[in-house]
Amino acid sequence: MKAKTYRGSCLCGDVRFSFEGTLEDAYFCHCNQCRKNYGMHGAFVGVARDALVINKSKTLKSYKSSPSTIRQFCGKCGSPISWDRKGYENIYVCLGLLDGKITVPKVTNIHTKNKGAYYKLD
Repeated sequence: MKAKTYRGSCLCGDVRFSFEGTLEDAYFCHCNQCRKNYGMHGAFVGVARDALVINKSKTLKSYKSSPSTIRQFCGKCGSPISWDRKGYENIYVCLGLLDGKITVPKVTNIHTKNKGAYYKLD
């Protein structure tokens, strides 16, 4: 796959970001933290640390949700932006924030033992 530039933003537009690369698998995380943070499972795509550029970050905030994980969000509209875990190669950006019609090769569901009882997985 040829590298492409992707752009995204929070709901209010105060946090904008971009990265160049190819989209690999998306991850739908059903852990308790993601369910609390997103109101449902989280949907993410991994972005190489050195590829992610925060173009506009007027209201970008961080929250340390565990000893090894930092979650970023917009302090104005509350949109979750990403999560970053020590020791991981990538930063995981919320897939729904990317502009345009985004397709990924595959979706992998993770932490499914913690999923909510109110939805089913195929």
